[in-house]
Amino acid sequence: MVKIAHLSDLHFGRTHEAALTALASALEAAEPDLTVVTGDLTQSGRRKEFAEAASFLSALDGPVLAVPGNHDAPVYNLILRFFSPWSRYEKHIGAASLQRVVLGDVCVIGVNSARRAQPRLNWSYGRLSRRVVDEVSHLAKAEQNAGRTVLLALHHPLVIGPNKAGAKIVGNGEYALRSFSESGVKAVLTGHVHLSAISPVTATGGRILSVQAGTAISTRQRGEEASFGLLDAERDSISLMRYRFTGDRFLSDPPAAYRLESGVWRPAL
Repeated sequence: MVKIAHLSDLHFGRTHEAALTALASALEAAEPDLTVVTGDLTQSGRRKEFAEAASFLSALDGPVLAVPGNHDAPVYNLILRFFSPWSRYEKHIGAASLQRVVLGDVCVIGVNSARRAQPRLNWSYGRLSRRVVDEVSHLAKAEQNAGRTVLLALHHPLVIGPNKAGAKIVGNGEYALRSFSESGVKAVLTGHVHLSAISPVTATGGRILSVQAGTAISTRQRGEEASFGLLDAERDSISLMRYRFTGDRFLSDPPAAYRLESGVWRPAL
């Protein structure tokens, strides 16, 4: 079994300092094998915000896989946003492109769904090119053939969710879901909407599990207090324990557990 801490939407620059302190303590106690951060590490893509995010991540024990979110491209420096949108991210955090971490029988693939700009008014919605989807699917298929459970991490949701941020799925999302399902991706870890949830994806016939993280430490809350998830993942089961910030510490909710039965995710009784 692999223990994964799933954080999202840290938004350094709009940080709840008490939640930040409590999160560091909670992660130290949890001792995850891997920490996955699904985007929006910063509020505006400023150098100071990235430096704070990097300092926090470097203090964590164990490996970290982080992917960019739409807030991680510079918001106010438009020259940098258009010509080198991920240079600050890569300098302080790491690769902004396709990544892979293998831990035992579990493989986590990270992909960038954020865009510097798009041919629509709302640039916050993400997009996956068909080339990237095909590349991820090829890698996932190889990992599945090697006997590993494949999880995918990206910022933008692949299922419709609550509030305005969840009103649309990532661009090319239907094509992505179909390709990921056919190539053996078993779960997709996302952020963006600042609300936590877990459920099988109906569009895939329940073959992919959607795991949504809330905002871990920011003041930009949308009806849910700061939270993060702790997943136990193995070949045919995934359980999620949500931790909610209660004023001075993170406390856990009862776990939500799912098992694969004939290739379909069903609640574990």
